[in-house]
Amino acid sequence: MSRRVGFALAAGTAILLAGGIGYEVGSSLLFSGSGVGGARTAGLEPSPVWLEIQPPDVQFQTADGRTARLSDYLGQIVLLNFWGTWCPPCLVEIPHLIEVQRTLEAIGGTIIGPAVDSGSGEDVLRFGREHGINYPLWMSDYRTAVGEFGALGYPFTLLIDRDGVIRRQYLGPQSAKTLLRDIGALAVRDR
Repeated sequence: MSRRVGFALAAGTAILLAGGIGYEVGSSLLFSGSGVGGARTAGLEPSPVWLEIQPPDVQFQTADGRTARLSDYLGQIVLLNFWGTWCPPCLVEIPHLIEVQRTLEAIGGTIIGPAVDSGSGEDVLRFGREHGINYPLWMSDYRTAVGEFGALGYPFTLLIDRDGVIRRQYLGPQSAKTLLRDIGALAVRDR
């Protein structure tokens, strides 16, 4: 099975399973604090079910004009966040990502933000400065985000372990709490 098909199947299956319950993709419980059929579970946190998807080896251009690949970040936990300057839900998520980046840096990881069809690198860097973005910004296009990584909407985020394997997928804006919970669980798992 090709990587692209694997992404589409994993993302599509997770969305079908979610059935409007939540946006987090790739977990055993696709909701926060609810049980089957909406019944509350007494203080139980979802038990992560980790994906095991190899990302495509795509070369990106950074917003400042260099080239980069995900493989450049082997040994780090990476949160790859496809977003756009034109995307209102992405704007909602940015303050949460800024908070998460501080924690990720402390454990030797980073967020990488490929901006999808968002103008020139200079435009993206200016937008980043105006919004206080504290993580690397890359350039992307629709074909790469959707065709190579399976982005079904924006923001679309992938949690990648230190070995470069995609372990979680998220569709839509995520809270710092959700992302930090999963990053913490992954950091413990990777020890």
